[in-house]
Amino acid sequence: MADLMRISRPWLLSPLLRGRTPSPILFGLYRTISTTPPRPYAARRAPKKTKLLRSASGNKRDEMSQFQSNMTFMLPETLVAPPLSRYPRSPTKFFGMLWLHARARAQSLWAVISLKITSQPKILTTKPQFQFHKSATIPTAKALHVRMSEALAAGDKDTLRSICTPELYVTLAATVDGRAKGTRTEWELVRYDQKWRYPRVADWRVGYQPLHDGGMRLLKQVVVSIASVQRIARYDDNADGGGRKIPDSERVRHMTEHLVLQAEVDGTTFEARPWRIWGTLSEATYESYKTEVENIRAIMLEQSKS
Repeated sequence: MADLMRISRPWLLSPLLRGRTPSPILFGLYRTISTTPPRPYAARRAPKKTKLLRSASGNKRDEMSQFQSNMTFMLPETLVAPPLSRYPRSPTKFFGMLWLHARARAQSLWAVISLKITSQPKILTTKPQFQFHKSATIPTAKALHVRMSEALAAGDKDTLRSICTPELYVTLAATVDGRAKGTRTEWELVRYDQKWRYPRVADWRVGYQPLHDGGMRLLKQVVVSIASVQRIARYDDNADGGGRKIPDSERVRHMTEHLVLQAEVDGTTFEARPWRIWGTLSEATYESYKTEVENIRAIMLEQSKS
């Protein structure tokens, strides 16, 4: 698995945005989130409040259970391939990366075609109900990219909740809550960069994701690469600050981001919910992606034997 990547906007967030999550096949190996809160010390000294405390604990368990049921993981073998100029110099690794890239594209295309065939009311005679709408993913990703950045700068948690996956929202909301009071942040998209190459779809695929209750969830996922120039600045809105720009807080940076979007698909009607931002990825290296593919293959083999 690839290492956790640093966020694309380090001046907006201090913690990680999202890293490359292990394949859903490793679902059973993930760390679990405890749903049993520690017993409050006050419960031993105030028996009359036991019922209230138990009720609060029950609500907490319900919230955590709901959070777990909504958790989303990146679909296995998602690949943001580097350009040929950054392929390994070794001929063996160069052609190895080329093969892995072609294999990933063939797999994702076959999965989409298979789902389209499955969604036909009458095989080969009716129109598929499932549509990926790949051509619409780039303008959608650009719009969500701007909305997330503006909402994060403005501390608009309602917008973040509506356009991000639950886990990403929790991270971003915590960052907003942790900011110094009286400090205002402004974000601006100055322009899109490297228009001859970006934005582009780096990866697109469909797949099933295991759920905590033993069921499966059908997802479609796309990775859109965006290059842009962004400006960020902070302002002091405290009484003595007067809304002035904080010295040396303004930054203008050239960013290349690989934005991962996911949308849940109804397994009966094959209608998809609106896209949500899952996070960002870095370009894969030959070694990291090869290791991921081998790990997934080994786990699948182990599961087939058991």
